Amino acid sequence: MKKLFLIFILSVVCSCGGAKYSYTFDTGKQLDFSEGKWILNSTKSNSTVFDTELYQASLKGFKKILGDSLLEMDDLRSSKLVAPKISFNLSNSDLKQLRNDTDCDFIINVGGNVISDGAGTLSFPDQDNFSSNRAAVSIAIYDLNVGTLISSSQVYGKTSTQAASFNEDDKLPTINPSSHMIMLAGGKKLIRKYEKNRLDK
Repeated sequence: MKKLFLIFILSVVCSCGGAKYSYTFDTGKQLDFSEGKWILNSTKSNSTVFDTELYQASLKGFKKILGDSLLEMDDLRSSKLVAPKISFNLSNSDLKQLRNDTDCDFIINVGGNVISDGAGTLSFPDQDNFSSNRAAVSIAIYDLNVGTLISSSQVYGKTSTQAASFNEDDKLPTINPSSHMIMLAGGKKLIRKYEKNRLDK
């Protein structure tokens, strides 16, 4: 009995599912990161699990692109009078105020959205196709000097369905990443798109 259980567990692990990601750049797919001072704003998400991790992943990813040119908003607040909360979507007046308050050139906003955990941790081949774990991450980058949005991008991730099998006995349950994990992974992948497409390589 124990051997059968062990075989089942190994079979399930071997059929681990993943997620598929799609990317959209409304504007600013290719940016020049070689000049100016950049601010990473606090990330915003509805994930109770990986909200802090999304910020740390964003900091690490953009730090790799910008190096010492990237500043954290909380660090700026220790020496400058900056509002305690900065919105994701910023108006012209918001951007002018930030330019005056921070003396920086660009601001990066990252937002995460856990959409659905419909597939759960385990999914089965005959499960409803509409059941999936889904999440999205959006990035908005503003030029504070001219008060404009210079880049807007999104990544959408969802659990991929198990390939169909003609043999019913071969259809094993699949272990799925949670929507929170999809959000975190999607954020990392989207930032890597900025690194890949940067103009100042």
